[in-house]
Amino acid sequence: MANEYNPFEWVQDLRRVVDDKLMADIVSDFRRSPPPPGPTLPTVRVQGAGTVVDGDTPHGGTGGWQESPQLSNWTPPGLREMDAMMDQQDAVDRAARIRELAEAAAVQRALESAEPKEREPKARGGKK
Repeated sequence: MANEYNPFEWVQDLRRVVDDKLMADIVSDFRRSPPPPGPTLPTVRVQGAGTVVDGDTPHGGTGGWQESPQLSNWTPPGLREMDAMMDQQDAVDRAARIRELAEAAAVQRALESAEPKEREPKARGGKK
């Protein structure tokens, strides 16, 4: 089977191109500590262009950064309007409940005033 796929064929290709000593040098380079921070590429400045000011400027500028708004001061947009609408609906619901209770009380009073007349004959043992 000459056409069989070998997933490690690329390793064999690399070993043909790169000898063991060069590979050991590459590995040892990566095992060393990282290079010190700083620009590794040359800095290009365009004549007449302005400079970018960062937060580490000696004159105390913010470099264009702004403080983020604190969550304790934040309210969702539209919260005031939603609260007003819910307060209005609560008032409507309370008024409807008061009407329902008033109607129920009136019905209860009407039933109570009618019941003693109906119960009197039975209470005395008489016939209706």
